[in-house]
Amino acid sequence: MKAAGVTLCAVIVLAAGYAVGGPAGLFVIAGAAALGALLTARLRIPGQSRPAARSGLARYANAAFPRYRHIDLALSEARVSKRHFDLVTRPLLQRLLAALAADRHGVDLGKDTAVARDAMGEDLWPLLDPARLPSDDSQAPGVSLETLAAIVDRLEDV
Repeated sequence: MKAAGVTLCAVIVLAAGYAVGGPAGLFVIAGAAALGALLTARLRIPGQSRPAARSGLARYANAAFPRYRHIDLALSEARVSKRHFDLVTRPLLQRLLAALAADRHGVDLGKDTAVARDAMGEDLWPLLDPARLPSDDSQAPGVSLETLAAIVDRLEDV
């Protein structure tokens, strides 16, 4: 009985569309009805969430911590190439080194790099040395995970 009522309403609306706008009116009404049917079917599919109901924060696992995502990306870029390390990861590590040197030793790395050089060691200092120009070689491998771990370990000891 319900289907008969829906069918009767659809026929009346289509006839009214044809009476008002001719074939174009019939086409517009039929298109609107098809769109309505598709939207109704989409909303009735179980397990699907409506786009409007999704929060912008739900797209990222750590959405509440955008700086964490930035640090995670910067560290993951270290291995891509020398260029990626120098342009993405190295500035982050240099800022961290500068902050640690200032907090723990009262040293401004812009004026005195000796403390940082001693803390990082001669083996790792060239990777963080602010005087070194960034590489433009995107083909050469970046810094290994072992080297990155060694940098982080030494930063913890600064």
